[in-house]
Amino acid sequence: MSNIQKVGSNLWVAPEHFGVTPKFQRTEHALNYYPNGASLLHETLNPGNKKFRFDYEDEPDHPDYPGDLSAKYLGEVFDHSSAGGHDGYLDMRVNSVTNRDVFFYSGLIVAFIWWTFDYLVIRSFTTWVVPESIIYGMYFLCFGLSSITFLCPLATPVRFHKKNQEVYVWHKKVLYRIPWQECELSVQVAKRNEGYRGLQDGYQLTLWLNPKHAVNQDLTGQKHVALNMLHNMNHHIPLYTYWEYVRRYMNSEQPLYIEITKKPRRPSFNTELARKTGYLKAVLVFIITAPFVFLFNPNKMALLTPVKHKWPKEVHEWTGECCNWH
Repeated sequence: MSNIQKVGSNLWVAPEHFGVTPKFQRTEHALNYYPNGASLLHETLNPGNKKFRFDYEDEPDHPDYPGDLSAKYLGEVFDHSSAGGHDGYLDMRVNSVTNRDVFFYSGLIVAFIWWTFDYLVIRSFTTWVVPESIIYGMYFLCFGLSSITFLCPLATPVRFHKKNQEVYVWHKKVLYRIPWQECELSVQVAKRNEGYRGLQDGYQLTLWLNPKHAVNQDLTGQKHVALNMLHNMNHHIPLYTYWEYVRRYMNSEQPLYIEITKKPRRPSFNTELARKTGYLKAVLVFIITAPFVFLFNPNKMALLTPVKHKWPKEVHEWTGECCNWH
């Protein structure tokens, strides 16, 4: 059952989380320019540079408390979604990169269900003779489903260039160069709930790609394209902290945590730590922990795939350096 309540002729309100109460509407702009705009419920964040405060339970309960420090420096957003911090620009991963473990776990669940059916039903309580080709074929399909997590190409991140006040997007072979003040972002009520349709509310942070900002194709007359930046079930606060992080960065506002990195933010063997603790110990710990990271955090492990989309050369020219981090 949905927890999003209709409170007006054109106003829907979601439950409050950490001081944020989303207010969704149907807008004339969405009706005219967005796909499925007539049924779209969303809250516009930009243009408008909408600012949010967050009240966490471990922060002072004081009526004059401003709220900004409640999010500390929004470091969790950087850790979860950033491909790396640079001098002048920031690469932020999209949902297809940060939430790709659904295929991995779906494959494991289907494999477990099939194993249970095979051993506890077919072999124990029936006289059916199922060819081994079918049995192992099902396991192969499950393996293939899980492998999508690691074999599907990684999408390029969205590049927020603070110095140029521009946003660069490479999506479905179309290159967009978007002025920050015209960058359209909103939180919408997601129609797809990743297998939980009707049981939980889904929220999606969407970057709407205006065809007029396409530089390598003429998309005149077409509607905007929706780019899923982040999707989450039942709780909307991760989407608003993601937006607030980007907003603060592009407006040079504090507090904000950002790490200027020299290499892509992905799992790797820590040679510096190995020098301090000893290579033998470090290798043993790596061998022991790697399978658990693979099982419990496949999103991170998927960053190691060699199959990745790369930026067009124009983006490197606009950025001032060549960087294809994911």
